[in-house]
Amino acid sequence: MLSRRRSVRLGQFSVAIILWTTLHTEWASGTRGSPDFSPSSYQFTIPKIPFTGAPIDMGTTLVAIKYSGGVVLGADTRTSTGGYVSNKLAYKINILLSTTSSNSNSNNLLDGKESSPQTTRTTTPLATTSCVICRSGSAADTQWVATQTRHKFLTRQLERPTYVPSISQIAHYIRHLLRQPKQQVSSSSGPLQASLICAGYDDQDGCGSGKIYAITPGGSLLVEDHFCVSGSGSTLLLGYLDSLDPTELTSYNKDEAVALVNKLLRLSIARDGSSGGLVRIVVVNKDGVEELTVQPDDTRKLGEKKGGAKLEGFVDATQ
Repeated sequence: MLSRRRSVRLGQFSVAIILWTTLHTEWASGTRGSPDFSPSSYQFTIPKIPFTGAPIDMGTTLVAIKYSGGVVLGADTRTSTGGYVSNKLAYKINILLSTTSSNSNSNNLLDGKESSPQTTRTTTPLATTSCVICRSGSAADTQWVATQTRHKFLTRQLERPTYVPSISQIAHYIRHLLRQPKQQVSSSSGPLQASLICAGYDDQDGCGSGKIYAITPGGSLLVEDHFCVSGSGSTLLLGYLDSLDPTELTSYNKDEAVALVNKLLRLSIARDGSSGGLVRIVVVNKDGVEELTVQPDDTRKLGEKKGGAKLEGFVDATQ
């Protein structure tokens, strides 16, 4: 009788061990069929929850259009963490450089006071470069790239005051950053998650014009002749842009180019779930960088350029 009870208990104990081993294996692999809320299994389920484990993503719509006097760029303002909109008013266009280099024959100011007419300096512009970057991908990665690039070329200008980089040089440096291992930036592995548009105005080739470079994840650099779109909403706009005559885009004036960029972004915001918020537009030409913020529904102005020139003479984009 005692031996029978002992064998039954041993059998029950063996079954319990087998069940515990099976459940523990399922918990560790994250393949269990029913939900579990124990602390040992919680750490394996966090990466699968988009609201807590997904990185802040800038699934977005970026547009860059060349016009007769420079480049017009635009972006929406929505950033998301999985399905959660983490920021409705984000800035996805960063000003990297806005500079003019000039040559001088004499000093214009003496000890902070105006000089006499005999000592007035005559200046001859040598070169001008204004460059901005549009960001899509991981917000942290793209912010790091923009900050690193801006610091790099500002430092060069401090070392050599007459140095003015071209848009091509800035774009090639960004490509170099995207080719670096991510371990140099953070503890994460893999490449930087960034898809960028580097555009601006320079006269390094002797005739000032707008330039657009598309930089894909991994560091591929593409020279765009007329326009460039990027982000999750770009596929919605390619068909519309392909239907336009690209040679007509370069003949647009500033008002027409701004109206086109605003229209493209409003179309994308209406259909792309990762694009939303307001519409930010940046105009880059020989005069520098100008910014405009409009609402996508009625194009009402919300703000003007911070510390810069006000945009005047814009046509009604709703017409």
